[in-house]
This record gives sequence, structure tokens and C-alpha cells, in this order.
Amino acid sequence: MNPSYLLVLLGVAMVSYSGPLVKAGLNAGANPASIALMRMVLSALILLPIMCVKRKGQVEAPIRSLMRMTRRQWLWSVAASVCLALHYLTWMTSLDATSTFASVALVCTQPLFVAALSGVVLKERMPKDARLGAIVAVVGALLIGANSLTGLSGDFAGDLLALAGAVLMAGHWLCNRYARRTVEALPFMLLLYAQTALILLCSLPFLGGFEMTWMALLCVLGLAVGCTLLGHSMFTLALGKVSATVVSFALLGEPVGAMLWSMLMFGEMPTTLLFIGGSVTIAGLVLYLMGSMGMLRRRG
Repeated sequence: MNPSYLLVLLGVAMVSYSGPLVKAGLNAGANPASIALMRMVLSALILLPIMCVKRKGQVEAPIRSLMRMTRRQWLWSVAASVCLALHYLTWMTSLDATSTFASVALVCTQPLFVAALSGVVLKERMPKDARLGAIVAVVGALLIGANSLTGLSGDFAGDLLALAGAVLMAGHWLCNRYARRTVEALPFMLLLYAQTALILLCSLPFLGGFEMTWMALLCVLGLAVGCTLLGHSMFTLALGKVSATVVSFALLGEPVGAMLWSMLMFGEMPTTLLFIGGSVTIAGLVLYLMGSMGMLRRRG
């Protein structure tokens, strides 16, 4: 097997345990705002030396890259950070209410919301070939909601929070699209992490204060190291050898991985309706990506 595909598989395995680790942190006594704050702080602390090593200790160039940002770019970067902070708050709160599989499957519908928001804001119509996939994914989300409403498992309010997390993550990516036009990737990521951490810090007094235990902190460290360093960075490395399409499809394995991790860590067994709903959602996202990629190939 191509070693790059092994990197993709490792990345999916690491990213997929983010939901279970957040739930473990919540169970250990931390609250969503504190987990989100510490994840951003630790991620920034991990990213800073990586950036310095890549630049051989010279950080002037990344700073100059940030200083070249226009006022509008700074505003868009703040908007992206606000969306990211709210994404973490809504999604992590959903994990405290509904099942991990349902929450992760619903939050992974963010590509649909990116398309919807792009249609409203940028007047970019959803590719015709992708519409069937979008409809199938929506049907899957409705089945997950039906599972909660019928009292089989989960919580409908938690499902809605997970969907809100997907909407906010879509907003985050769209704001990024405007902000990161002339900025290098690593310094911009560091800026986003720092701004998001500051926003979360300011929100703590209104969200129950700082609640963190040593066990929860270990879970957050696992999030920062595993999901950020061994997860997303693996995709970045693999993109040098495999296409973005492969990475996009591989990421759809995150809900499946989250379900398996949750079964091992918490004994969470999805009900039949929840499993069907999650599977239909993932199948819809696969069809949506296939339709979108087909449209791009024809244009190319």
C-alpha cells in the first residue's frame, strides 16, 4: 500500500476519536467552554514550535505575512474565530446530550451548509449532480432526529446543537476563504487559534466559569496532540502524494470511527434507527462529494 494512504488512515483514526475524547472530558468534570479553550491553547502551543522549526527559528516572515493583512481580512479572521468558538461550544454541548455517533454524523454535514451558505452569500449554485446526495443526507439527519424524538436514544435538542455546530463550521470555512488570501497557512492557523482562545476565555464567566480536572486535561491534551498533530497534520502531509478528493472521502469515515471508539470507551451501542440514519447521512455525503467532484472534473 502507498505510505501516503497509511497517513490518511492514521489521520482518520486520530480525528475520529475527537468526539469520544470530548465526551470523556465532559464526564470527567469539565465543561464545554473550558475544553474548547484548552484545546485551542494547547494546539497553539504545539503549532508555535512547529512553525519556528519550519522557519529555522526566524519568525519575522510569518509576522510580516500577518501584518500585510488588510483591515477587511482581519475582520474576516475575527469572524472565522467567532464561528469556530461557537462551533466548539454547540458541538461539545451536543455530546453531553445526544449519542456520539449521532453528534459526529450530524456535524459532518458541514459541506452541505457550506454549499447552502455559498449559494446565499456568493450566489454559487449547488452542482446539479450533487443535489441527490444532499437530499439523501438530509433524510439521514431526519432519521437521526426521529430516533431522538421517539425516545430510543439521544436527545433532539442535542441533535439540533450538532447541526448548529455544522452550520457554524461552514461559516468558519467561508470566512477563512475571505481572510486567508495573502497569508501563509501556519501563521494564519496560529492567529485563528489565539483569537478563538481569547473569545472562549472572555465567554467563560457567562458559561459556568473555568471547570477543568486533571483527567479532563489529559483528554484535551489527547485532542490537541492526537486530533491536531497526528490527525489534521497527517492529511497535510498526505496531500503531497494523494488528491484532496481522497482525503475528503476518507474524512467521511470519522462518524464510523467515532461510533467504534464510543463502543469501546463508553459501551454506546447505536439503536437500529440511529445506525440507519447515520449510515444514510454518510451515504448522502458520499453521493454529494461524488457529484461535486464530477462537476469540477468536467469544468477542468
